[in-house]
Amino acid sequence: MTKVTQQFKRLFYYEFWPFWILYFPAYFYYFYLAIKSKRSLYFTSLNSCMHYGGAFLTSKYKVLKHLDKSNLPTTVLVQPKTSFSDIEQLLIENKIAYPLIVKPDKGERGKGVEKINTSKDLRLHHKRFEQITFLIQEYIDYTIELGILFFWDKNDKPIISSVTQKSFCSITGNGTDCFGTLVQQKERIQHRIKIIRKRFEKQWNTIPSDGEKILLEPIGNHNKGTMFLDARHMLSTEMLHWTKSCAEKVPGFDYGRFDIKIKQWNAFSSTNKNDIKIMEVNGVNSEPCHIYDPSYTLIKTYKDIFYHMRIIYELSKQKKRAKDRLMPFLKTGCKVALNKIPYA
Repeated sequence: MTKVTQQFKRLFYYEFWPFWILYFPAYFYYFYLAIKSKRSLYFTSLNSCMHYGGAFLTSKYKVLKHLDKSNLPTTVLVQPKTSFSDIEQLLIENKIAYPLIVKPDKGERGKGVEKINTSKDLRLHHKRFEQITFLIQEYIDYTIELGILFFWDKNDKPIISSVTQKSFCSITGNGTDCFGTLVQQKERIQHRIKIIRKRFEKQWNTIPSDGEKILLEPIGNHNKGTMFLDARHMLSTEMLHWTKSCAEKVPGFDYGRFDIKIKQWNAFSSTNKNDIKIMEVNGVNSEPCHIYDPSYTLIKTYKDIFYHMRIIYELSKQKKRAKDRLMPFLKTGCKVALNKIPYA
């Protein structure tokens, strides 16, 4: 299959469309909701713990600090212009070994997330990104990675509306084709062939044995070839209870997605807290990522996108009302103690 043919086929699969094209109809719905709410940034009423409700410029590190350490990979914050020797010292002090994960502290849609295997690779990364704040995380090799979209409904009931399992990009040998040929047959990663070839340069012309599975990309990012699968059928009472308990630990959390890794599916009922690791928590910019399942339809995708946009609007409206009711009491000098505003 030629490169032109592969690119042409991708036009018919909306999961490969650029974000702005897929969401183009949603922009009109957003303008409608903004006019209706009389606030262009109505969503900023939500997630008081996050900058702009988590839409953008939110520090991942600050949000993670609210959660139990047992559920987190060891994580360090690297400030801009930190010397490489100081970074190495941070790794030693926090016992973070290679491989490790680096990611921007304020980034969206998985941009800039990389797995770093050696000190040399980290030094190269540091030269490229030393002007921004980024995180270094312990690499968690659990085989199941999930995105769980959670919110509180209008009756303060915890809701999980999306569960997405990430299937990492890999190839399987057939004993005949060479490594490079197998990679070039993967439609999902045609835009990253040069990167993958450089990463697997020594293996490129070798022939993997029949049935041998080789992981090409360890980062659960759709743009890097990871397949997103609808896993809502795996939703359980234990999963809901665990997610609810995490959301309650983040002050002012209303709506967002928990990106996690688990050892096995029964991890949510396990007494070992180390069986679940929270990689990051996103706010109102969280997508119901199950919509990228290859078997999903475009009609259902837009239905789900608009549904979640409506949820954000309704919760924002209720949160604003609660705030407006509270203000007169504050102006009279009354001391009000609130554990949680009944916004949803």
